[in-house]
Amino acid sequence: MPLWLRAWWQDVARPLPDAPEVSRVKMSGYVFAMLVAIPGLLLLLRELLIHHAWPYAVTHGAVMVGAALLLPWTWRHPERLGMAERIFAALLTLSAVGFLVLYGQHPEAVLGYDLIGSVLLFIVAGLLLILPPQLSLPLSVALLIAYRFEVNMLSGVDREKLLLSQWVNTGMFALLMVGVTMRQTLAGLTERLHLLEELSARDTLTGLLNRRGFEQQAAALRLDGTDGSLIVLDIDHFKPVNDTHGHTEGDRILVGLGQLMKNLVPPDGLAARWGGEEFVLYLHGQDVDAAHAFADDLRAAVQDATLGRVRMTISSGVAAWRTRDTLHHAFLHADDAMYEAKQAGRNRVIRSSPPASGHPAPP
Repeated sequence: MPLWLRAWWQDVARPLPDAPEVSRVKMSGYVFAMLVAIPGLLLLLRELLIHHAWPYAVTHGAVMVGAALLLPWTWRHPERLGMAERIFAALLTLSAVGFLVLYGQHPEAVLGYDLIGSVLLFIVAGLLLILPPQLSLPLSVALLIAYRFEVNMLSGVDREKLLLSQWVNTGMFALLMVGVTMRQTLAGLTERLHLLEELSARDTLTGLLNRRGFEQQAAALRLDGTDGSLIVLDIDHFKPVNDTHGHTEGDRILVGLGQLMKNLVPPDGLAARWGGEEFVLYLHGQDVDAAHAFADDLRAAVQDATLGRVRMTISSGVAAWRTRDTLHHAFLHADDAMYEAKQAGRNRVIRSSPPASGHPAPP
């Protein structure tokens, strides 16, 4: 399965939990939509019972009872909203399939093609509210096209059925109105949440990824099963610079190194500040030879650059990060190699040589 399709399916099958603000907006919208839709739903149920259309009535009643039970179950516990949405979506889907199958077997039943269209549009409108955003646009287009066909078919319907269709359609449009309002409101909230998520994944000083952001993005990149290489680097003699020139100068050096890494890291690579003066890079799809060459180019660039008032150098360790290895395993190997580079005189790049021992690196 392609990476983009797998990521899309994960968003659909396992949506992230909503923030409390988003849950409150959704709950208010669902309550309003249900209140407006009740007359049409009850009239439809009455019509089904009068004409003894029991299979239709049971299918329709299951959705109504499910909604009536799910709303109070979720009201006091907003964290259940995601599960409630999926349950209700399943009920609506089963209802739509049931109506189509039953109508195909009994086309002479009480629900003609006009009311079948109304009911199915009502169901799709409900699904439109609770399905992931990735499906909203195609469903909206299909909904508008289907409703246009239904309008053309309503001529010649008797008054009672026309009234029923109007009530059902009123409920459908109420759902759509709530959906549009919720989408607009949630768009602003989602944008803020994404901004907070981005900030929580970044190092505030250098703008590089922090450890949390690195782990998340590396995991996403490696979903395609491709090996890569890990580089651990440390600024040489950084503590004496802080002690002699002050932390402002130290921060200036960290920011300069971060900017240099941003400029040099390839599009499919990641750069992170791991802590203090230690940094980590991940080169997706690059073997150790390519990663070693990149690390040496970065080392030379740092040596020639003016990161602050003091010329600085870095020591780097390179290790393979195979698909069967954890980040911790690859990091230990690269960190050991960086320690060897420090011991060998600094300002150099060394490849890992297992086993890893996890020595602390000197300054």
